[in-house]
Amino acid sequence: MSLVSSVYTVQSVSQDGMGKLRITEKGLKLEGASEFLEPLYAKEIQSKPGRPLFLQSSRNVSVNIVNSKNQLLTQLVTGSSGFKAKGKFFEVKSTSGKLLFSADEQEVVVGAERLRVMGAEGAVFSKSVETPHVRAEPFKELRLESPPRS
Repeated sequence: MSLVSSVYTVQSVSQDGMGKLRITEKGLKLEGASEFLEPLYAKEIQSKPGRPLFLQSSRNVSVNIVNSKNQLLTQLVTGSSGFKAKGKFFEVKSTSGKLLFSADEQEVVVGAERLRVMGAEGAVFSKSVETPHVRAEPFKELRLESPPRS
């Protein structure tokens, strides 16, 4: 693995590494803050046990999964304008493993016990809706409307 120059002053050079960069049996160990000027390629990146992994960028942080032909399969991008994920499938689970939300090109599934729509306009469906149960909040009116045909 090739690492691009990191911004720090090298205080000690030995057969074990340079400064805060150490060569270990498991790979390279970098302690402290570092700046990478080009993409970083690694099999695994992890923090010390019990410590958070902190990534910071002035533009965005991108994680790309590619196949053997370097074709993009999955992408995760966080930036100043928001969060984007690209892939064949997206899934969110609770800490207990229960499915909360999933989406693919064919279907979106909300697995929570209850779906609440908070917008002032309620929910708008362009096609048919099928449900075994419809109810309003306690002591609130339930309204079903259909827009006038043009």
